[in-house]
Amino acid sequence: MNTRFFQPTVDPGKAGDAILELIGRAVADQLKKTQTVGAPIGPYVHGPGGIFGVRGLEREIISTHTQITGSLGELIPIRASNTLNPLFGYITGFVRSDQQEKNNVCDDPYDAAPFKTCIQTTVFGRKEFATRQLEINHVGQQNTRGEFFDLQLVNGPLVDSMAGLMQSFSGFDNQTSVLAGREMVARILEVAVAFQRWFCPRTYTGHPSNNTDGGGYKEFPGLDLLIGTSKIDALSGAACPSLYSDVKSFGSRNISWTTDPDIHRTLSTMMYILETRATQNNLAPVDFRLVMRPQLFFELTRVWPLQYNTDYIQGTVASGADQLYLESIRLRDDMRRRRYLIINSQEYPVILDPCIPEDNRNDNGALAIGGFASDIYIVPFSARGGTLQTLYWEYYDYRNGPMQAAQDARAWGNFFWSDGGVFLWHLKAPDNWCVEMISKTEPRLILRTPQLAGRLTDVQYVPLQHVNDVLPSQDYWVNGGVATGRPAPSPFSEWNPGGPGFTN
Repeated sequence: MNTRFFQPTVDPGKAGDAILELIGRAVADQLKKTQTVGAPIGPYVHGPGGIFGVRGLEREIISTHTQITGSLGELIPIRASNTLNPLFGYITGFVRSDQQEKNNVCDDPYDAAPFKTCIQTTVFGRKEFATRQLEINHVGQQNTRGEFFDLQLVNGPLVDSMAGLMQSFSGFDNQTSVLAGREMVARILEVAVAFQRWFCPRTYTGHPSNNTDGGGYKEFPGLDLLIGTSKIDALSGAACPSLYSDVKSFGSRNISWTTDPDIHRTLSTMMYILETRATQNNLAPVDFRLVMRPQLFFELTRVWPLQYNTDYIQGTVASGADQLYLESIRLRDDMRRRRYLIINSQEYPVILDPCIPEDNRNDNGALAIGGFASDIYIVPFSARGGTLQTLYWEYYDYRNGPMQAAQDARAWGNFFWSDGGVFLWHLKAPDNWCVEMISKTEPRLILRTPQLAGRLTDVQYVPLQHVNDVLPSQDYWVNGGVATGRPAPSPFSEWNPGGPGFTN
């Protein structure tokens, strides 16, 4: 997801300084209030118990965090909205008018029948994270002169963009200095990663049925709901079949399956149906894009060129087999290089998203040993040649009402927004010298033309080896390392006779 997630009200390059300034201001504002006992949470980056609080460390730090890159969420446009329950109207058809005819020439004709309508709606999600509490006077502590503060993160753990949801999250346009003694900035970085990990899979799996009873946590409807065959009128509950998406199951069959219908015929039929609907609805041309897991695309491009080049002409392959295979290899390489799938003589862009759910043999006994299954999505980004945006993010805009309320409450210095109003931040009242920040966002995903969207479920592929996954909840996620900090040095002293190597 695009790390354009944050448009701070300050210079992004000085975001860390501004955050510390806010903390200092809030400490001064809150000292008159009743204090509670703080509980700072380590580890810190530097100083006693710091994860990099060791002597002689080389400056360059390399991250092996598996980034969420290339996901669908990064590419979807975004806009602000403060309407909680929007109503989207559709004309879904016209009542039949040709079943009655007048008798005499001077009789009045029958009225033309009325049109039918359907109204759809949606809701915001809600997600919050907090930074780990930090003891403010710990910042800047140094074990010895041998501990360096010039550490540079070579490859930041946040991706470079996330639609417009994370525009420049807390000034992380430059992540190289996050370990250079910027304890609070490092903890905000942890919040940013947590938000990315929440957004990416819920683009597909978000479901309001997962909301907590008290409303503290909410999910927006994801694509598994938006691309469906159960569209109903928001005011009457009547079914609206003309808004149904094209949803099919591949039945957990392998993409190398050659019995009709194979993967090529199935997908080409779906695209034909959706392109025809676009024309029938006067919405063409549509910017259709396919979305699938990266490894599914890699395996699919192994079989697709030959299936495409031999569609219903298997009996004539033998005479030109060499040329056919050569052309198929060229097509495979070009599709992988430019990330597209050729269907019905047209190139459709492919978005590779590792956050799409995936089943293995433990989840589905119909899968082969070493096999996996996931879905392929067909999403319309825009219609009518780009003049109608059909897929986009919306977010509750925190720039106006919430900030006015904070100002009226004389709490302006403790609240601020980021990323164009996508995130609301609050600096909690300090627990003596311990501080923490909390952040929340309320997004939703809008699909205005569900009838132009498709989903092919349960597509099986059997790779030679599975790639690393990007989410801790996924089977092939890799991690490791130390999360508890390094032990502080314990030099000999008259108050520490039990130090290393001490003898009476």
